[in-house]
Amino acid sequence: MPIVPVPPPAGPPYTPATTSTFTLQQTVNYAQTCIRMAPLTGIGGNPTEPAFSMGNWVRQFILGSFSWRWNRGSFSFPAVQGTQDYGGVTPLGFIETGSISNGTQQWQLELNLNLAQDLQQSRPRTIAPLIYSAGTTTYRLLPVPDGAYTVNFNYQIAAPNFENLTDTWAPIPDYLYYMVLTGFLAKTYEYIDNERFAPTMSLFVKQVIAANAGYADTQNNIFAQEFINSQREVASQLGNSQSGRQGRGLFGQ
Repeated sequence: MPIVPVPPPAGPPYTPATTSTFTLQQTVNYAQTCIRMAPLTGIGGNPTEPAFSMGNWVRQFILGSFSWRWNRGSFSFPAVQGTQDYGGVTPLGFIETGSISNGTQQWQLELNLNLAQDLQQSRPRTIAPLIYSAGTTTYRLLPVPDGAYTVNFNYQIAAPNFENLTDTWAPIPDYLYYMVLTGFLAKTYEYIDNERFAPTMSLFVKQVIAANAGYADTQNNIFAQEFINSQREVASQLGNSQSGRQGRGLFGQ
């Protein structure tokens, strides 16, 4: 069954009202101060690793599993009778909501991850981003359209990859940069096999969930208490390490 090409949307589908100015290099510089300036670039002869891999992981985690108003795009394409698959160039992360209209009525589309080919024609009720290849996403409708429709959907934009240390954390806005710092620091502790990895990663996950969905008052209190406890744990671990070093110094070890 042929794929009908769909032109990309004209201009940016969504212009965020927030800005992103912090760079990956700034994040690396901060993380290094927490690990006694151990290098996070130039390892194994690679001038950007492991900083690139850690930065990409943090941004992909934030954007890949959650819906954000500042990372939302919208897309429309015409569906024609007898054609099930449509191709369009979009930086698609995942579809959030979809609808279909015949010009006089509009219906919600169910979302799916995969759909089989079909021959039966009727009003489409389901959409799936079927295949992604070379920047093109193929969308499949089920059933096959029995007439002319317009398909509309909102989607989360796929996370970009870092290409330079001077790249910003866009589209993550500056007011959420604290999450980036926590996540990158957690990956830094993991990289150097530091005991602070677990509490820092736990804090990062809680920060992302809280910023995305919000908590009730009771949950906010729990989050705040766990944050305090994690900080105390870090301080205790650091204190124990420092005491151990001081004790060994007393005995000339």
